[in-house]
Amino acid sequence: MIADTTREGDLIERLDRLIDALEKQANRSEDTLWDAAQIAKWLGLSKTTVEIRVVTRPGFPAALRPAGAEQGQRRWFANEVVEWARKNRGTLPEPRKGRPRKTAS
Repeated sequence: MIADTTREGDLIERLDRLIDALEKQANRSEDTLWDAAQIAKWLGLSKTTVEIRVVTRPGFPAALRPAGAEQGQRRWFANEVVEWARKNRGTLPEPRKGRPRKTAS
């Protein structure tokens, strides 16, 4: 009986640590900024497609420019991009198929 109680206590302690780690990770992702290349990688599209056909769409999250520099690279909050993509998943551009690969003979 004592061994079972100890085991349960250990499990509860481990679960508490895991929950804390997940909460910290979630808080970090809210502050993560993505550039067009990171958005492209996440969506499976080219950077050019993202710059021309995705971030220009109405309703896409507003971009930030670090330090207010006009020539600075635009960045978007990752969590806003993910939320937008989930809402608009049926309207996103399809990734272009690559050139057919040679098959081994």
